[in-house]
Amino acid sequence: MKLQLWCPLGIEARAARRSAHSAAVLRTGMGPGRAAAFARRRSAAGGGVDTCAVVLGLGGATDDALAPGDVIVADVVRGPGPERRAGGAAADAILAGLCGAGVAAVRAPVRSVTRPATGAQRRRIATDGSQAVDMESWWLLAAEPRPLAVVRVICDSPGAELLSLSLPWRVRRALAVLARTVEPLEVWASRLRPYSDRGPATPVPSTPGGNH
Repeated sequence: MKLQLWCPLGIEARAARRSAHSAAVLRTGMGPGRAAAFARRRSAAGGGVDTCAVVLGLGGATDDALAPGDVIVADVVRGPGPERRAGGAAADAILAGLCGAGVAAVRAPVRSVTRPATGAQRRRIATDGSQAVDMESWWLLAAEPRPLAVVRVICDSPGAELLSLSLPWRVRRALAVLARTVEPLEVWASRLRPYSDRGPATPVPSTPGGNH
């Protein structure tokens, strides 16, 4: 399968492109409005039977236990409407591939918000189990075919928000990890069968003696 990486911000897209060998990196734009518009355009264009997508970008932690560079692979994404599932078995395979490549990643809910969330707001969001916030994923998951996963790299936390003296270090750290996620994502996508009228892409079974 051909992989598309949907990155909201320019700095995320540049970091992903530096590491990409086979993946196409698309910038979706920051915030709910641009994300929703991008999803509508992709739905109208169609994804193709041999193409899959992953949302890849930075996110904010809702808990100070998470550090810059920790990775969340979303199981569900919550937003202003019904929660949207993100990947299922595909996300499980991505999580295994990231961890196997030495990237610290966990499955957890993500909440998409309409404006930047402060530390106090994030702690309230954390009460429903959401471990990260962003401003795009819920809207991007409205695309058809929808992205198979949402991967967010933690950049800041309630105790160290975006507007702090440590911001440059935290952004560099998070972008370096984001770049490291690209190769495992490409390997995962290379093992998928194309979409068909029988359902979404599925992993290609391993053969004896083959690469795992």
